[in-house]
Amino acid sequence: MKKLLQLCFVAAMALGTHAAHAALIDHSQTADMSATLNASGSFAFNRTLLTDAQALGADKNFFSDRYEFTLDVPVLAGGMMTSIRYTNGTGLEITGFNLRHADGTSVFEGDLVDSADQTWMFGGEDALTSGRYFLEVNGYATAANASYSGTLAVAAVPEPGSLALMLAGLGVLGVVARRRK
Repeated sequence: MKKLLQLCFVAAMALGTHAAHAALIDHSQTADMSATLNASGSFAFNRTLLTDAQALGADKNFFSDRYEFTLDVPVLAGGMMTSIRYTNGTGLEITGFNLRHADGTSVFEGDLVDSADQTWMFGGEDALTSGRYFLEVNGYATAANASYSGTLAVAAVPEPGSLALMLAGLGVLGVVARRRK
């Protein structure tokens, strides 16, 4: 009977240890980039994940990083990010790169343009209105030390009056050039 209890205790300890190692590790983080974005019109972001070797892979770890910012005026936006893989194919497996409204609704879904070095891009011709947004990077680590980096750039949408003035100036230049001939 004593041996049976000892065997049960050892089995319970082994299962408990296995369950502790099987827990999914959340490496997610959030950063507010508003001051950086408003000052320069773009911001760079990067992250290095240090993961225990026993916790590598999609079934053992993940991250969903958010880079939040506020826009005061309508802008056009574009983003790019990359995560270089090691020669053995490990590193970070990026599963999503998106721009979202503060409520989580999608604005731009990133496209994987190069799977070898995990390059993702998004952008569009539609202007973002003023308000709160966040850039989202999702994935998981397949190497103990891996990183990603990228940039979000915004440009002010020209006002109709500015465009009209520019077109009028180009028209005047055309007339002057034609008269010189």
